[in-house]
Amino acid sequence: MTFLARRLRDAVALPTVLVATVLAGCAGPPAPAAEPQPSPASYQLVAELCAQLDPEPLTALDGGTAKVREWPSRPDRQMSKCGLAASRRDPTAMHALSVSTTLTGSPELAQEGIPAQPKAQARGTWHEVPQLGDGAWIWLLPVDEGLELPDSSEPVAGRRATVYVARGNALVMLELMSYAAEVPGEAETEALLVAYAEEALALMIA
Repeated sequence: MTFLARRLRDAVALPTVLVATVLAGCAGPPAPAAEPQPSPASYQLVAELCAQLDPEPLTALDGGTAKVREWPSRPDRQMSKCGLAASRRDPTAMHALSVSTTLTGSPELAQEGIPAQPKAQARGTWHEVPQLGDGAWIWLLPVDEGLELPDSSEPVAGRRATVYVARGNALVMLELMSYAAEVPGEAETEALLVAYAEEALALMIA
């Protein structure tokens, strides 16, 4: 074989070797398939929601009788409101929980519906509650002492606390009003609201 023939043969063979080398370098175990992200939970309004909540955490505070209240539904809006309370007369004590639920078109709209946190000069303390949902936060107002209620022979203390939660397409607000000789502390109040928020959302899951 002449020198020129060998050069032509080598010129043809070289790209083949290069292609094989590149392909060999690209070979290897296939990349693992990306796992699909779980879609946000979808929620629905529940008729008589508060009647399905466990009253025991409220009655355990000061005893008393549990009562449920349902506000009329709004046909023009995807929202509902109800209340669960435990009260007694002697000594006077009342712990009233209200639950407002709203359905939105998307998780983004639910998060946009959460109110802004108070300004620095506002009363009480507030902080985020990430275990409940994106942007969820709680506002605990300080205890007011020496309140006089119509049915109370002695002044009582009072506390108000609110939690806002967006999860999936649901926007939920829970407010707890407590009146008694001694109202729950901040930690106990927060634990109570968080537990009721979780219970309400569990009942609303579609």
